[in-house]
Amino acid sequence: MPWVRRARSIVLELNPSEPTAAAGGGLAAPPTTPTPTPTPALVPRQRLEREREARQEAERRLQIALWASGEGIWDWRSEDGALRVDGLLVDGLPLQVPLSSASDVVGLAHTEDREALQLAWQLHFKGSSDDIDMAFRIHHGMRWRWLRVRGRALQRDGNGRPQSISGTVKDITVQREADHALLLMAQALSSTRDALAVVDAFWTIVQANQSFRQLAAAPVLQQGEPLAKYLELPAEAGMQEHWRGECMLSRQDGQQLPAEVDIRVVAEQSGQDRCYIVLLRDISEQRRAAQELERLALRDPLTGLLNRAALDQEIGRRIADGRGFALMFLALDGLNAVHCGFGNPAGEELLQMAAGRLARAMPKAFLARWGDDEFVAIGPHGSGKATLGEMAQRALEAIGEPCAIAGHDIKLTPSIGGACSPEHGTDSQTLLRHADAAMFAARQNGCNRPVVFHEALDSGSQRRARLHSQLRADVERDKFHFLLQPKVDGAGRHLGAELLMRWSPDRIGTVAPAEFIPIAEDIGVFDRLGRHAIRSAARIARELRTIDSAATIAVNLSPDQLSRPGLVDMALEACRAEGADPSWLELELTESALVSDIGAVTRLLVRLRDRGFCLALDDFGTGYSSLSHLRQLPLHKVKVDQSFVKDLQTDPRSQKSLEGIVALCRTLRITTVAEGVETSAQFESLRATGIDEFQGYLFGRPMAKEAWFEQLRRMNRPGSAAGHGGG
Repeated sequence: MPWVRRARSIVLELNPSEPTAAAGGGLAAPPTTPTPTPTPALVPRQRLEREREARQEAERRLQIALWASGEGIWDWRSEDGALRVDGLLVDGLPLQVPLSSASDVVGLAHTEDREALQLAWQLHFKGSSDDIDMAFRIHHGMRWRWLRVRGRALQRDGNGRPQSISGTVKDITVQREADHALLLMAQALSSTRDALAVVDAFWTIVQANQSFRQLAAAPVLQQGEPLAKYLELPAEAGMQEHWRGECMLSRQDGQQLPAEVDIRVVAEQSGQDRCYIVLLRDISEQRRAAQELERLALRDPLTGLLNRAALDQEIGRRIADGRGFALMFLALDGLNAVHCGFGNPAGEELLQMAAGRLARAMPKAFLARWGDDEFVAIGPHGSGKATLGEMAQRALEAIGEPCAIAGHDIKLTPSIGGACSPEHGTDSQTLLRHADAAMFAARQNGCNRPVVFHEALDSGSQRRARLHSQLRADVERDKFHFLLQPKVDGAGRHLGAELLMRWSPDRIGTVAPAEFIPIAEDIGVFDRLGRHAIRSAARIARELRTIDSAATIAVNLSPDQLSRPGLVDMALEACRAEGADPSWLELELTESALVSDIGAVTRLLVRLRDRGFCLALDDFGTGYSSLSHLRQLPLHKVKVDQSFVKDLQTDPRSQKSLEGIVALCRTLRITTVAEGVETSAQFESLRATGIDEFQGYLFGRPMAKEAWFEQLRRMNRPGSAAGHGGG
């Protein structure tokens, strides 16, 4: 091999026993055993043979050393300026481009490296530097590779110019990239915002970055300090290749911080102990945020009281304790009317006031908000019926005081039920169900009278649960029917009827509107019932024309329906679908709908009036509205509340108030309707007062459509006489 022959010449030149060794120095060959002084027994031939073998051994060792180091050999001769490179492997392959002169090397070098490469060659050529040792890049294959060139002039002439220069060349790309990676790692270690420390096998700190020192409040952290001075790690942390967990960090200023710790093994080589990188992250903010989220998860955002989840946890703890306790279930009656009448902000303000009063009245009780208008209070450990009575009395006194809301004094009445553990239940669900049943019984008994659960009430709570599920299913199937209550004029002639919704679920029987309408509102299906009612009213109004009747059908609108922007379109669509004219329908709204936003209600009523619907104000005189509303609203009729009718014979003030309402309505050309007329005496008094239309049991109880239609047919027969008759 040519490069081996040149290597041999280099070895000979560098051999200290050769004269050329003094000329320059360069690549050092492995030391050889000095040739022993020939003895008289050795002949010249044998001595030459030994020297030849020694040279071969030296060449073999050099080949092995160069192969093991991955280095090639290069030499340059002044006599021809030629550069020879042998044995160089780049990326494990022979160099793909020829390097026959120094200018070839410079031309192939990266543009950023050329100037330095030329300078290093010139300095050594002129004798200004003893050695050549530099790294540069050449393009090899599809990428740039780093080469390291080292060499020295072996011979110089009398002017100091080199006659020959030899040395080694090696592909150091892998080493260079590793050094770069280590540099980046070191920079990352020092600049990362995460706290990092390198520890040895004995868990003493070898190096720590600035973030670690700041987190540990240790501006001068000494190398060799034990990590345990700052972190108390579990034993398993040092037994795994990767461990992650949470520990408390002990700062030098005495503070304790929760920290997330990540430990990884980074070095374990032959003859070396383990080394670890410890990463710390301050999680005190996350801890505080988690605690705040946990607190919020157990708090009602509106009232600030504990919520249902917190209540379930507390009941579970109390039951496990086994000492028994009293549980009070309280519902605010009338809150939904405030929401509808004064708007949601007023209702929420009233709820907050009530919650605050309850909390102040029962400071030792565990108080939580259970539902929209429902609260639950738990007495101390060991409390019973006596404690229930005390808590109920405090709650009644607290809630009984009027609340100033939206310029009105609102007075709520609570319905209160109670149950005791373990007497009335040994689990949360049973206790709450029994207390709720007792509360419902208290509401039916007239509020302000707390009821403690007893076995007879259980059927009532089960009934409510059955009604909830059955109502939702029957709304989907339109399993509701309607009755009609006639309205007549002063001569007793039928002018129309009011549509009244009824519900008779299977296996339960008839359920009164006062019972199922609040349930429909609670489960969010009342809007569906309202649409069904308007559609049915339009259908009945169209059927009336088939029997040659001009009677109208009145249907009630809830405050919730009036707040929905699609009411007008929905009512018109019902009329179109059933073939009815809007003027055949009377849409009745209650006074409570006027106080939420009188301007918005007025605009809505104008749209309904402009599309032909007849508009009536129901229950007028119950206290929400004023006479000024009669001037503002585009009304066709006003239905005077039946309380005026009942007191008409006994209370002169009712008579005077009624006369004033009738006079104002007559001035405004608004028709008046009296509800709840039950006797002929009432009818005569109302007719004398000037009421235009009448409705009540005197003229007919709510009846099926077919029965009312038959009455209308009889009235339309020739010779029939109009008159009122009870049904």
